[in-house]
Amino acid sequence: MSTTTAEAEPTATEHGNLRDSSSALKLGVFSFNVSGGLNPSTRPRRYHVGWEHTSAIARRAEDMGFEFVLPVAKWRGYGGETDFYGESYETLTWAAGIAAQTSRITVGATVHTPVIHPTFVAKAGATVDAISDGRLALNVVMGWYPLEIGQFGLTPADHDIRYEHGDEWVTLLKRLWQEDEPFDFDGRWSSAWSALSKPKPIRRPLLMNAGTSPAGVDFTARQCDVTLASRNALEGADAFVAGIKSTAREKYARDLQVINVAHVICADTEAEAWRKRDLLLESGDQVATDNFMRSLGIGSQSFEETLKLYREYFYTSGAALPLIGTPEQIAEQMVAASTAGFDGLALGFFDFLDEMAAFDEQVMPLLREAGIHS
Repeated sequence: MSTTTAEAEPTATEHGNLRDSSSALKLGVFSFNVSGGLNPSTRPRRYHVGWEHTSAIARRAEDMGFEFVLPVAKWRGYGGETDFYGESYETLTWAAGIAAQTSRITVGATVHTPVIHPTFVAKAGATVDAISDGRLALNVVMGWYPLEIGQFGLTPADHDIRYEHGDEWVTLLKRLWQEDEPFDFDGRWSSAWSALSKPKPIRRPLLMNAGTSPAGVDFTARQCDVTLASRNALEGADAFVAGIKSTAREKYARDLQVINVAHVICADTEAEAWRKRDLLLESGDQVATDNFMRSLGIGSQSFEETLKLYREYFYTSGAALPLIGTPEQIAEQMVAASTAGFDGLALGFFDFLDEMAAFDEQVMPLLREAGIHS
């Protein structure tokens, strides 16, 4: 068996992106290829699913010195007045278009392993990697909303079986990116005969996974480079991050980045920021949110207080880490996230372009001053 350089773990390049940035806290923009972003809100805003708009957000992120952009893969919305996530761009083709318009930032794509074969992803991924000159990151998702997977004639597998399937899937993908001679792969979940894919990626793309269950942590530690977490509070985050990283180091002798999704509400005063948050709470689409909760197994059997709390989190921050306050308070919260051990934050905004401009002007200088972003 002969191999190419794509077999090796990702190595540094001259670019300041997710692969090699010297920033203690790397920054990205998340969920701007789908309707609603992170907020199922009925409030009017400029943000929408449109190619010029999503491209402008990605270019703005690169101009701000962010390290990555990451899309959400969705096939159906959640109904309600907003049909939250009802419109979305498929992420491999999205990534190809974004890659062609940027030069430094890491460009993510998200794939659902049950509905796409590694042979296709190997070819498509290598294509996007070529367009981006080695800047692709692939977020691997094992299973999701039953209504979505049903559109492919499939039903969701049990939780731990999803990771068994995912392990085979990624193993086959890596071999397709590595090996120069045809090979057979006969797994329980994934198979390929006389498999070969050319060209190879410039470098093996970064691999991400959002699993934080024991099975998910073990899979990511063994197969991936980045854990994408969605903790909605910093309390206990240091132990959470340390546990993930120690699993990777102690079981597999690997280093793993841990990035958390966060949602920014910034204003000149703390009171104004919280008023903005309250407007999101008041305008939340309960039908869409409840449908989303049911897709996660949070339904009518849960206590009403639990449902109310989750709706509040989802309306105001997409159930991600809420960063709320003045520019100084936002910077302090981000420093606290870095101190807890997070290597980066994937940021969402209610109205991306306008709020990113303010973030660039008011928060980024404070992060550089604090020494957590170069």
